[in-house]
Amino acid sequence: MKKSSLILILLLSTLLTTSCWSRREIDELGFVMGLGISKTEAGLYSVVVQVANPDALVADVTDSRHLYTIIKSEGLTFFDALRNLSMVAGRRLYIAHITTLIIHDSIAIEGLEDVIGFLVQDMETRLETKILISKIPPEDILDTQNHLGVIPAVVLSTIADNYGANSKIYISDLHETVEAVNNPSTNYVTTLVEILPPPSKKELPQLKLTQIAIFEDDKLRGYLDYEEGQGFNLITNNFKNALIVFESAATGDNIVIEVLESTTKITPSYENEKVNFHIELKLTGNVAERVPIKGRAHDLDIYHVQDELCRVLENKLNRSISTAQEKYEVDYFNLSKDFHRKYPKEFKEIKDDWNEVFSHADITVKVESNVIHSALNLNRGKI
Repeated sequence: MKKSSLILILLLSTLLTTSCWSRREIDELGFVMGLGISKTEAGLYSVVVQVANPDALVADVTDSRHLYTIIKSEGLTFFDALRNLSMVAGRRLYIAHITTLIIHDSIAIEGLEDVIGFLVQDMETRLETKILISKIPPEDILDTQNHLGVIPAVVLSTIADNYGANSKIYISDLHETVEAVNNPSTNYVTTLVEILPPPSKKELPQLKLTQIAIFEDDKLRGYLDYEEGQGFNLITNNFKNALIVFESAATGDNIVIEVLESTTKITPSYENEKVNFHIELKLTGNVAERVPIKGRAHDLDIYHVQDELCRVLENKLNRSISTAQEKYEVDYFNLSKDFHRKYPKEFKEIKDDWNEVFSHADITVKVESNVIHSALNLNRGKI
């Protein structure tokens, strides 16, 4: 009796234990590293994927073109085009390892909501995926080879991770994109990717992240240059260990300030149904480089450099604000969040027309800079 009961318990326990019912063998999967979305002249969705070649990766192949395969398909919808890849792919495509998603600007102009919404519904997609905009077919971007032996999608992801070294661009990941697209009061930004000509005859073309792409809601409106990009990052507290470069009005020297710390405080106010913002920037840095005019060495007045740095930063911020208010009339700084936090009731009444309200808001700027020391080698003479 005891033996029968034991057997019965063991049989019942097998019904409750987990198993690998959905397992997928690794040698049957195609690991997608990059994904591109565009539209054909006929209006069909075009999807291109960059699939890693595991054998070439293990074999330390120096030719980067052997590290991946490009597969492309079309369909009436994004999902249809994605599913049609199964008719040409030699393996089942696995998208959990996507590092970069490239969206053609023709789709970005129409709006990102449908594409991003579908990707989020797919449980395999990781929210850390970098989102980039392209003016050329995404397959051209994903098939840009290099001599470093690195898959192009991974190259783009690495460049995106290093944006803080210059803070001239800003790259959103899928998580930020989803939040912006699903919030009608938030305007979205990310960065444009382009192909540069080879720097020499023996080199290959190079990928570069060139301009911040700004959106109204989820629709592409335009691009910011590097100066405006730095202004954007300063205002939004996304400025990292980057450089501020300017020509001294007093001496003509070219001065390079390495930013060590940057903090921006935004204070909204609402008086007589008028929206106002005061932006206060505090920045600490050091003199990383100086090129004296005509090579003449002379003492460097740190306090004078601080005053000039403040003026340069004020101009940079005011130019960025002017571009947002006058050229695009879009609050891509998302100052709406600061206003909503302080005036929730008032914001509810004007949120539907917020971009128009923002474009007529009074925005003042104050900058404090602190150049703590020179990073130049004192043994090389006077600075």
